[in-house]
Amino acid sequence: MSFNSLPASAIEAITRVRQSMPDKQTIIADRVAAISAHHIPTFRDEALAKRIDRMKRSIVAHYSGDDKQHRILFVIGESHSGKSSLVRHAVAADPAFAPYIDSEGIEAMTVLMIDGPSPCTLRNIASDCLEKLGYPVKANLSESRIWPLFREQLKRRKVLFIVIDEAQHAVKNNTSDYEIQKVRDTFKHLVQMPDWPIRLILCGVSPLERLREGDKQIASRSTMMRLGPLTAQHATHVVGYIELVTIKHAGLKLGNFLGGDFPLRVIHACGGSFGSIVQLIRLAVENALLMEESTVSVAQFAAAYSEMSGCSPSSNIFTVQEWQHLDEGQARVVNEAGDNQTAGARPKRIRAGERR
Repeated sequence: MSFNSLPASAIEAITRVRQSMPDKQTIIADRVAAISAHHIPTFRDEALAKRIDRMKRSIVAHYSGDDKQHRILFVIGESHSGKSSLVRHAVAADPAFAPYIDSEGIEAMTVLMIDGPSPCTLRNIASDCLEKLGYPVKANLSESRIWPLFREQLKRRKVLFIVIDEAQHAVKNNTSDYEIQKVRDTFKHLVQMPDWPIRLILCGVSPLERLREGDKQIASRSTMMRLGPLTAQHATHVVGYIELVTIKHAGLKLGNFLGGDFPLRVIHACGGSFGSIVQLIRLAVENALLMEESTVSVAQFAAAYSEMSGCSPSSNIFTVQEWQHLDEGQARVVNEAGDNQTAGARPKRIRAGERR
């Protein structure tokens, strides 16, 4: 959500805080926000684009003999692996998903994107989707009545793709086999409506794959993209991410430290988590800005790691010699919104010395 799309009361409250801050702090805040707004391209972008292209081809052939396999896409990865930003960028970059005014003067919305509601019941999914489409929903509208209404609005607004982020909650909130099968059957019906083609992208962490693995019909109508951790073989990619964020996005210089085992230290520090690696790099850049340094050095990475992990100086992966013996993933962010945490709880980072 952009700042200007926030409620007026939120804008007023944030503006008041901003006005109390020194100019140096607001300048850095704006600069960090601009840096963080950049997408970091990876080898995964092309892989996802190819899968979405297959889904688009299946829409074109929906009524003339598509193979049905590309009607649902599961994007599964551990917390902070970059699933959400990957899918959002793919949608934003694809002209097929741009809204338009149809022949009846209605704003068509080719893609509908929501976060899995809490609790993630079928009724709440339909309700949140209708709200996103601008359709008011009565609080007492039952599940059996809201889904036919939702399907009609999908046709009216020309929706062809639905993206549900944090979709694992549809499994976690429906614990019985009966309820999970009900979710499967509803999604199957959605992508095989006789008079309107819908494609479904479900993003989340385990146990989202249960929706696919427990139903042969879902499996035959879907494909899966897993986002695994970065490993030592991705060291050159990590160097590229550091250079991209520091030099191109932030306009700073880099010290001569990227050779040797430095990218391996970054991977080890973050447990291979792409999102955590990006966060570590951006925090190191922010530290340089706060210190009014024009060159990012190892010291800024060490400070960023200390802040993210809570480690002691003697166990900082960027300063000690025998870093391989330190626990892996101490700077890894282990929670996204609603993942493995109770409602209202703050995301928890693994601290130095803690075990998973």
